[in-house]
Parts: sequence; structure tokens; C-alpha cells
Amino acid sequence: MDLSQIIPSLIEILWLDLILSGDNAVLAAVATRALPREKKRAGIMLGTLLFIAMRVILALALLTCVRLPGAGLIGAFILVVSAWFVAARGESGAPMEMGPRRSLVSALLACLTADAPVALVNMLAIVAAARGDRPLVLFGLAIAIPMLALGSSQIVTVLRKPPLMWAGVALLGWVAGQMAAMDAFVAASAMPPGLMHDFAPAVGAALTILLAYVSLRGRRAKDVNAE
Repeated sequence: MDLSQIIPSLIEILWLDLILSGDNAVLAAVATRALPREKKRAGIMLGTLLFIAMRVILALALLTCVRLPGAGLIGAFILVVSAWFVAARGESGAPMEMGPRRSLVSALLACLTADAPVALVNMLAIVAAARGDRPLVLFGLAIAIPMLALGSSQIVTVLRKPPLMWAGVALLGWVAGQMAAMDAFVAASAMPPGLMHDFAPAVGAALTILLAYVSLRGRRAKDVNAE
């Protein structure tokens, strides 16, 4: 990758990490809030280590699998679906909910279960933004780790509210298009590689915004009718 590709990828990676890595300290605090005081600190520390370990494992696994036929298309689909959840949460502003956990083990399992899909989307998005480039993926992982430890910040809260929230949705669609264009099936198809490289990200962004908007509008209409 040349400099003209690296700089946009770095910006995309930073934004994606901000969108997808900001809530984990809150998640650990919520999961351990019912524990005795002496176990709560250990729970938060171990939970954070679990979040980091999960992302390291997923990043290495995705780097190994991303070039397999079909992997890019599956990853792109997951990113498009995850963009809807980002939009839904941004519009609702609903706080994180989790029932009380009375033991350290159950609290850590709750953290693991709640974070697993977020970690997968986080690392998928980083791999897509990096176009499978290992040093850039490791950079994205290195940026995500302090965010996991420090938790949500004011800038993360702002990024998750409209209209910037829709920019995040578009970015997820953009990198989904990049990931789809990298897929071996697409490369082997009759479509010109240069055309896919140029237009797939824009198509992915537009399609993702459209799907999220239509879905949320339908949900709002259903809520109004239910009232």
C-alpha cells in the first residue's frame, strides 16, 4: 500500500475503533456491579483483559482467513448488519442493560458473551479498512487496546449520535464494500478488479445507509401504531 492508501486507512481505523471499542469499561462495570467490593476491581480488570485477548485472537484469525474464497463476502454482510445496530442504538440512546451477576465467573462470562459480537465486528472492520494489510491491522488493534482500558469518552458519545452516527454507518458500509471487493470469488469473476476497487466502497456505504434508514423508519412507524 502506498501513502495515498495508508492515510485514509489510518483515519478509517481510528474512527472504527472509536465507534466500536468505547463501551467495554462500562460493560465490565455493569457486569460486576453486584459483586462484593473486593471482587469488583478484579472483575473489571479481568474483564478488560478478556476484551483485549478476544480482539487479539480474532485479529490473528481474520488475517489468516480473510483471503479465503467467500470470507470477504461474509465479512461484508456482517458489517452491513452491524451498521444497522449502530444506527438503532444511536437513535435510541438506550443505556447498556445487564442483569446483576453474583459471582466473578458469571460476571466474566456475561462480559465475554456481550462483547464477542462487538469484538468480531470491530476486528472485521479493521481488517476491511486495512485491506488485509497486517501492519495496519496490528495498528488498529494497538489503538483499540487503550480504548478498551479507558472506556467511553465524550468524543465517543458524540460520534454515536446523529448526524455523526450516520457517518459511522456509512463508514461501516464503505469498509464492507472494500471487504467484498477483496473476496477471491469477486476477483475471479468477470467484473473488472479496478472497477470493483473504485465503486464497491461507495455502493456499500449507500446501500448500508439506505437499509438502516428504511429499517429504522419502519420500526418508528410500528412503535407509533402500537401506541
